[in-house]
Amino acid sequence: MLKSIMTVAALGAATLPVAGPAIAAPLSTWHGTFVWEEPLGRVGGAGADGVAIFVTHTLTLGPAAGSTGCRLDAQGYQTDLHVKCTATPEMDSVVIKLYKFRPTDPGRGPSGTRLFRMTRTENGLMTRLESYGPTSDMGSRSGPLFRRAG
Repeated sequence: MLKSIMTVAALGAATLPVAGPAIAAPLSTWHGTFVWEEPLGRVGGAGADGVAIFVTHTLTLGPAAGSTGCRLDAQGYQTDLHVKCTATPEMDSVVIKLYKFRPTDPGRGPSGTRLFRMTRTENGLMTRLESYGPTSDMGSRSGPLFRRAG
């Protein structure tokens, strides 16, 4: 009797699903261009008479981004930043890390510093900024910041 109970228990355990590490989508599923147009308000005038100012953050992933396959550019009002980065897929997300700044930009952190994470959700693409921040102190650090542009 004991032998048959042990056999049934062993067979039951053999049919249970094995929990293993979840597999991330390949990086190629993230290839493309992602844009975040960060509004900074208005300058030069009272209220609606002022000029609307923006900073456009553009993330390019894939062969078009150069040797690391990842480039982050921020251009707009008092901003001109160009960063080589790396992209690492993790489940439904991609983690963007600093690789290096262009020679004319002052360094703002060591290579490998996590800049931000983008995640695909049922509500669209969500971004959580880490060491990379919005240009304005009033800017959001998470939410639907980047959108796929190509």
